[in-house]
Amino acid sequence: MLKTRAAQALAHWIAVGQIEDGPLFRPISKADRVLTRRLSPDAISQIVRHRLKLAGLPEGFASPQGLRSGFLTQAAPDGAPIQAAMRLSLHRSLAQAQKYCDDIDIAENPAADLLG
Repeated sequence: MLKTRAAQALAHWIAVGQIEDGPLFRPISKADRVLTRRLSPDAISQIVRHRLKLAGLPEGFASPQGLRSGFLTQAAPDGAPIQAAMRLSLHRSLAQAQKYCDDIDIAENPAADLLG
């Protein structure tokens, strides 16, 4: 069961693109076919800039890396295990991923509930 609209959109993308393996985020050809290669870092930056513009936000409001790190930062207070979040963010280093979670206020940390 998918929990959010974002998860539902991702499932739709996988189905429409007939993605069974390989890169998840891929370019679309001029003939509207989902290609098999991965999006380049520049293409991802262009998409983020375009979406910011459509939303009426300034270009510097977000970046691909900022969205990735923001996901990890928010996953911890939402109760997601760091390992599960890392599988989605593709961080390989626990130490690097943990840096995003270290700034969380102790009162917002779900683990604090375990202390009683």
